[in-house]
Amino acid sequence: MKAKALAASVFLTLGVLSLFSSPVAANGTLTLGPSEGVMGTVVTIPSPCVYGTGNYYIYWGDPPQLISQGKIDDKCVGITFVVPESTRGKHKVTLKIADKTYDKDFSVKPLLTMNVDKGVVGSSVTVRGTGFGANESGVKVLYDGNAVESGIRATSKGSWQATIKVPASSRGSHIIDAEGMTPSAEVADLTFTVTPEISINPTAGWVGTVATVAGTGFDSAETNISVVYDGLPIKTGIVADLKGSWQTTFSIPTSTTGAHGVGAYGAVTPEAEVMAVMFRVSPGMKVEMTSGHLGGAIHVGDKLWVSGVGFGANEAGIQITFDGILVATGITADAKGSWSSQLEVPPCPRGEHIIDATGETTKAADIADSIVVVSPAMRITPTTGAVGDEVVINGTAFSANQVITISYDGAQVASGAATDGKGSFTASFRVPKGKGGDHTITVTDSAASVASAAFSVEQIPPPIPQLLSPESGASLGLWGNVKVPFDWSAVEDPSGVAYTLEVSQISDFSTVILRKDNLAQTEYTLSDGEALGRGKYYWRVKAVDGAGNESNWTSGQFLQIGTLDMWMIVLGGVVAIVIIAVVWRFISMRRRGSWK
Repeated sequence: MKAKALAASVFLTLGVLSLFSSPVAANGTLTLGPSEGVMGTVVTIPSPCVYGTGNYYIYWGDPPQLISQGKIDDKCVGITFVVPESTRGKHKVTLKIADKTYDKDFSVKPLLTMNVDKGVVGSSVTVRGTGFGANESGVKVLYDGNAVESGIRATSKGSWQATIKVPASSRGSHIIDAEGMTPSAEVADLTFTVTPEISINPTAGWVGTVATVAGTGFDSAETNISVVYDGLPIKTGIVADLKGSWQTTFSIPTSTTGAHGVGAYGAVTPEAEVMAVMFRVSPGMKVEMTSGHLGGAIHVGDKLWVSGVGFGANEAGIQITFDGILVATGITADAKGSWSSQLEVPPCPRGEHIIDATGETTKAADIADSIVVVSPAMRITPTTGAVGDEVVINGTAFSANQVITISYDGAQVASGAATDGKGSFTASFRVPKGKGGDHTITVTDSAASVASAAFSVEQIPPPIPQLLSPESGASLGLWGNVKVPFDWSAVEDPSGVAYTLEVSQISDFSTVILRKDNLAQTEYTLSDGEALGRGKYYWRVKAVDGAGNESNWTSGQFLQIGTLDMWMIVLGGVVAIVIIAVVWRFISMRRRGSWK
């Protein structure tokens, strides 16, 4: 009898425990609205209370990815989620409530987007595709049905990006599409609008210079196109090709020195839609840069072409001066009195400088001087680097014998160096802490000479740290109010690294209960005021370097605070009482000698 009583007590104890460890699973079909679309589509699960009430979790794909969670109450408000970056085709959406799951396939469609929808022929357009096949290769970008970029490969999530140059095409709307293993018929078209544009070459010269004007983006086979100079037609009867492009030449008519506007219009394209270009006329003697054009900035060391017309036939002994100093000799004109020579701008202060020429029979006073304006310039070494690197600046054509100031994005970083008698200097500074990317280094002197150069601070984000402690799924404390110590791995970056820590009660961190920025160490312990109460939490970390470049966040790591729930305490007490009663009964029987 005593043995039977003990067995009954043990069986009762096991039965009580079994009530808390036997979940019931149930599967069913989920309703989605819509059930197909592109990345970013907002999907609704209507009337979610038909699946149950309480905490829910929505998973995407296989293996499942948690994309949303929340709670369903008796108000039965529809649940929404956003379709994540995914490959083309069907992806399982799973709703989990308690021990029940419901699922439904969602079909992801391909999508194209672009950064601009209007521009001229030759402009750059960045096209991005999503919802293509995983690692899909051989993707092509089509412009009016013709491939303009090929050999593109999608990521494992079916996304890709390519930059195209707008090909020769007529004014108006054109279709941008894409295809690979994914047929173009499944990809919604984009529309790009081409606008007209003209260019002129050369952009400077003397009277009689033959200039070539080219137009793009006019109407297909447009007729009656005219080129105007200072508002008056100079060339007419031009016809564009089927792609709206055309080209013509004309001689610069008699006109004053300086800039003159050149425009164009046609039977369909109005002049107001075409931005004018400029042509600069110089009298007697032409000076132009060997690269670029006269009218652009000229600096010390630049090479200039100096050309003369109207000199004597085969005239010899021609020489060129720069501010009266001889810089080129031994030049001989041709039978028509024309000649050209090259010179290099010598070291000199900023401002106007006179280029002149003489020959055996031609005097300096016979021809108009050519005035070139030499602008301050600076060269930096290196042009890219990290925070703290030393940058050396060499400047030319500043004002003579002046103290200079060096600024970085408008903030002074060095001063005290001075220019020499020809406006040249050498100075240096160290790159201050700031954002990655392009920054402007500016040098000014006390006579208001200014020059700038771009310096690029590295934009490579630091590596993603690894979360060390607490480990995923860790439970800390029995009741709550825990000052959790967080620990993660260190990462390195040329610009130095700080860390940002976030703690949330939601896995997607849409709301954050704690954020700590600019942490210099790879660990942080919560203060008394930051201690976490009983509940479920997620924590993550990212690295930020001295240039402001940020790594991606680590995945949110789950953390449980307070391991004992009330039902566990009650259950533990019941079990303990039962065990004590059984042991005491056993001992009592033993002492009376009644145990068999």
